[in-house]
Amino acid sequence: MKRMAVMVLILAVSGCGNEESQAEKDLDAVTEENAELEDKIQNLQSENDQIEKNIQVKEKELEEMQNEDDSGSSQSEEE
Repeated sequence: MKRMAVMVLILAVSGCGNEESQAEKDLDAVTEENAELEDKIQNLQSENDQIEKNIQVKEKELEEMQNEDDSGSSQSEEE
C-alpha cells in the first residue's frame, strides 16, 4: 500500500515537473515586478538625497548672503 502511494506520488510529481505551473509563472511575474519597484525606490531615494544636499547648499548660501547683508547694513549705519 505504501509503495503504491509512493509510486502515485512520484508519477504525479514527475508529470507536473515538465511544465511550469500557473502559480510559478505568477510568482515569477510578481518577483520581477517587485525587483523593478525596488529599483525605482532606490532611484527615487538617490534623487531625494541629491535634492536634500542641494537644499542644504542653497540654505548655506542664503545664510551667507544674509550675513553679508547684515554686516553691510551695520557698516552703512555706522558711517
